[in-house]
Amino acid sequence: MYIKVGMDILVDSLYETLALFPYLYLTYLLMEYLEHKMSRRSAIYIRKAGQYGPVAGGLLGLIPQCGFSVAAANLYATGLITLGTLMAVFLSTSDEMLPILLSGGVGAGVILRILGLKVIFAIISGVAIDAALPEKFIKHKNEPDISTFCQREKCKCEDKENIWRSAFKHTEKISLFIFFFSLVVNAAFVFGGRETIQAALTGMPVISKFVAAAVGLIPSCYPSVLLTQLYLDNAISLGTMMSGTLANAGLGYLVLYRVNANEKENLRILGLLFALGVFFGLITEVMF
Repeated sequence: MYIKVGMDILVDSLYETLALFPYLYLTYLLMEYLEHKMSRRSAIYIRKAGQYGPVAGGLLGLIPQCGFSVAAANLYATGLITLGTLMAVFLSTSDEMLPILLSGGVGAGVILRILGLKVIFAIISGVAIDAALPEKFIKHKNEPDISTFCQREKCKCEDKENIWRSAFKHTEKISLFIFFFSLVVNAAFVFGGRETIQAALTGMPVISKFVAAAVGLIPSCYPSVLLTQLYLDNAISLGTMMSGTLANAGLGYLVLYRVNANEKENLRILGLLFALGVFFGLITEVMF
């Protein structure tokens, strides 16, 4: 029995990692290209385009799986996107929520309402963060600085003629990190974590929003699976599910922690994600 469970955990972790590999590779390939080819004019264009980032981020995050949240984490760490864009992607990321809603026979109207709320909350948050969040809260240089990132990762990607191989080196390092972390988290959920979380989420309407958001912060696809399934079983409300799925960015935050050197900044982003998840979960509860 334990061998079968162990194999299931191993396969799930491997699947999560392999599913992200194309997103990671294409992201690093873009970063390598920009590092070697980007002119001053291109850098100015990227900064100006940043004001539309939260809108694009809110829409892209809806695509199932957490590939875009992982890509956004890398782009933010190198200064290619703003904090508002990063948060919009994180908040709208649906991970496994959409496939489970579809397989659970939920009506198209309900699904569109849930996805629409996530997009609206994500875009509003992203725009507000970029426009109003004090710089002292999160001191991040929103200017492209890919070379520093490469030096920190020690990827030895000075070869301007073979950016494909350099991108692969980046992807390989991050993928191994994701795989081993996923093994630990998936094992924790399988051996008792699911029942403990389910018990904590039921019976406390307001507190459940805080618990759900905290669960959502766990960098894995399991939180979105668990929260969505509990919603389908009428064990938790729509507001509680929204708190958790808004805070859950799949493996995006894990990658952010790995690639962004400023640990205090990472913790503040985590706190902001938690607060927004709780806030919008409560808003949803009042609205519906």
